[in-house]
Amino acid sequence: MTNDNSKYATRDFWNCRAASFPRYEAGDDNYEARMLRLARENGVDFCCKTVLDVGSGSGMYTIRLAQEAASVTAVDISDEMLRILMQDAAAQGLDNIRPVVSDWQNFADDQRYQIVFASMTPALTDDAAREKLHACALEQVVFIGFTERKPSDVMADLYVRYAVSPPQFADAPPMRAWLQARRIAHTALPVDGQWIVPHSREQLLKACAANLLARGAQPDMAHLAAHVEAFRNADGQYIERTSYSLEMLIWHIC
Repeated sequence: MTNDNSKYATRDFWNCRAASFPRYEAGDDNYEARMLRLARENGVDFCCKTVLDVGSGSGMYTIRLAQEAASVTAVDISDEMLRILMQDAAAQGLDNIRPVVSDWQNFADDQRYQIVFASMTPALTDDAAREKLHACALEQVVFIGFTERKPSDVMADLYVRYAVSPPQFADAPPMRAWLQARRIAHTALPVDGQWIVPHSREQLLKACAANLLARGAQPDMAHLAAHVEAFRNADGQYIERTSYSLEMLIWHIC
């Protein structure tokens, strides 16, 4: 992992973020549904397959994958993220998800999986991690990464005020370069859009504080409390907007 993002690879950071992190949301027209539909339209069939979800987080994709797959192994550094995932999976009546608390470097499993899936995980930032991802797959790999990420509208002014650099997770270009260097044929699919995420006041305050602490800043909670009020809507929700440019990379195992 790069030094710039090393603090974002800690269990404490992601456990702190878990309470405010987006969770599984049912429906056929939200972001995760659209991304999986894009994968299917480009030759990926999750039905009755064994799937490894690398950096599963709270299970936004994992639960959808488990609704089609024979089984899904969800690996994540955060035990709290996985607790939320399994809680939501139980609410959906799913019993084919195996959670594994581990960072990617230390993840050890003799099993290989028909499909390996990884979406926007900061774990895949060097060639050894990419090689391991590839080696775990029997049939296909689906990787979703950033080409550019702008700070959320909530965090943008805070990064300026606290004089810290926003996190940079432009992980799709180096993954594509690795595939090209290995002469691995792949499909590259660009995706642009904006996430609009509602929070409670407490959730948003915790998320802001965790992001600043991870960048080495000491947040002033009174200032944060005043700052987030600008993002409260008429219904009392606190709305965070983040623009993104992504790339989905799909390749077959020869």
